[in-house]
Amino acid sequence: MLKSSKILLSLGLALSLSSFSLSSVSAQKNPDLKISDQPNACPEVGSYTTSYRSKTTSSKTDFTHYAYNGSSSNDTVSHSVAISHQATVSIGGKASFDALVAGAEISANVGYGYNNTKTITKTWSIPKGSWKLTAGSKWVKSTGTRYYIAPPCNLTNAQTTTANYTYATWSSKIAQ
Repeated sequence: MLKSSKILLSLGLALSLSSFSLSSVSAQKNPDLKISDQPNACPEVGSYTTSYRSKTTSSKTDFTHYAYNGSSSNDTVSHSVAISHQATVSIGGKASFDALVAGAEISANVGYGYNNTKTITKTWSIPKGSWKLTAGSKWVKSTGTRYYIAPPCNLTNAQTTTANYTYATWSSKIAQ
């Protein structure tokens, strides 16, 4: 008798766990459901949440220099370059910024709130000839939606928010 009740208890627990995970999966696949329809997924009522939508990447040129080497020996050109760096968000503060960076899957190379230039020293090896030297920063524009969580657990007041941030520096040397 004890063995059969243990089997029934185990079977009941397994069935309840499998039905919980099935409802959780279906809620994740159906974006039309309210947060309250998803078990254990409601952020604090009265707070905000940000969802990621898309990203675009670009490069900005912060420095251009033309170098000429008339010798058959390589020369070097070193230059201190002021390169733009930024990590800002249009609305939502650090929490929205962090959500948009996580969604874009490209980390910022400066901390949230930074909007300035950093000076780096770049050295190019210049063989014989004319060369165009450039340097700059790589950018991400990550877009999402910021929602207010209203009772009982509904997403309301949708607002588009955009994070703009740098994630790397770059340089190039092109024969002219």
